[in-house]
Amino acid sequence: MSEVGYCTLEDVRRALRKAGLPGDVAQDERIAVDAILAETEPLERSLSRHFYEPGGIDEATVVTVATEPKTRDDEHDLPTHAGLVHGASERDRYRYRENSDALLESDPRSDRRRKSRREPKRELRIAIGDAEALEPPIDETRPAYTRIRLERHYVDAINKLLVIGPDGAYTDWVAEADYDGGVGLEHRGSEYWVRINSGGVSELYLDVHAMADDLNSLSNAVYVDFDHGHSGIPRAVRRAVALRAGAELVEESVVEIPDNATIYGIETKAEEMREKADTLLEEYGGKYEDE
Repeated sequence: MSEVGYCTLEDVRRALRKAGLPGDVAQDERIAVDAILAETEPLERSLSRHFYEPGGIDEATVVTVATEPKTRDDEHDLPTHAGLVHGASERDRYRYRENSDALLESDPRSDRRRKSRREPKRELRIAIGDAEALEPPIDETRPAYTRIRLERHYVDAINKLLVIGPDGAYTDWVAEADYDGGVGLEHRGSEYWVRINSGGVSELYLDVHAMADDLNSLSNAVYVDFDHGHSGIPRAVRRAVALRAGAELVEESVVEIPDNATIYGIETKAEEMREKADTLLEEYGGKYEDE
């Protein structure tokens, strides 16, 4: 359960009253707060974004509203081409002739030798720069960036950026003076930078030329610790969380009502509130994902 919420108790009261249901939750404030916090985390996960109010919300006297960005630590593979021709990442002098049957006729020993001559770096997918930027002779003045889409929108800062080297050890590009970068277009051209696209989608660009020539692995090759969050909790988001929390309270109150017809009506109201919450979130490209 989240430790902070995206709406207030008053938001829940208003949502209940608008739905024609009792809006006074004063007797069960703690239950209402728990419902708000429980609905906040699934929303962040389904939308891949965190919202916060730097100055807080005046009416948030009971619920702890998010007031600052969150930190996340993720592991990523380096992106490669969707498919590679057999031998494409090998040094040119070891590639087989065109239309050669040598691959079919070679024994396991030759295959092991071939793999030992593989250059993983040449398998990287280039997002900015010429696709042949890693083909020898390599001209490091030609831009060559590979791109990783981060798991949360509105990245605010890169705290750590660990990139694998030839011996399997990682170098923190943020801590090392030899590397420069940051969040925003003003860092384009540096060893690393993050672009915030429309809707907050955040993509990390890494200068392939700044990487070791003989990468130990392309899998689990990058660890990134970053802050993320959208300053300001939109009204639609507040209402969506309030509607979901209100629907949960409505269903819990059904247990005390023996009349089946009333139960049916209450459950229908709760479902309508959840549908309305999903409608409000459509502009953000998502909806709640029930577990």
